[in-house]
Amino acid sequence: MDKKHYIIVSVTLGVIAASAAALIGLTNLITKNRIEENKKIKINNGIAEIFGKEALIQNEYSFENNEYQYVNYVYEIQKENMIGYAFKTEGSNMYGKISLIVGFDNANSFVSLSIVEDEQTYATALEDDYVAPLISGSRDLDDVSCGATFGAKLVRDMVNDAKKANEEKVWIK
Repeated sequence: MDKKHYIIVSVTLGVIAASAAALIGLTNLITKNRIEENKKIKINNGIAEIFGKEALIQNEYSFENNEYQYVNYVYEIQKENMIGYAFKTEGSNMYGKISLIVGFDNANSFVSLSIVEDEQTYATALEDDYVAPLISGSRDLDDVSCGATFGAKLVRDMVNDAKKANEEKVWIK
């Protein structure tokens, strides 16, 4: 083969790669704001599921460099005179990622939780056999035996991490 053939193949592949990179960059530019909006909507919907539709976020605090393994954000919630706290938690295991909103009232009691994102392999089993009964009060947090035990253990650990953060209230100091 001659050098001309190699140059043509190299240039063709370079043009294809550059076009693909430009298309990916353009797609990201178009969709990144919408993705952020959808995340905020999911968080607001999760807080509404826990505290009711009339609940308002008063303040938001980020946990960027913290001693908590799963807690990313805390939201101060106001509903009439009640102030509670909602914690956004994220975690992952070998079965995938999960993100939750975990709510506590002003007496530091667990109110409920809401799933923001569930990429667990056995997501249906986790939600139907562990999370839904946990929310309804028919399942204990530490009873993790279900069709998705590793996911249930992750949810339990995330709730306990949020509970610890709620008790310590380090963002107020």
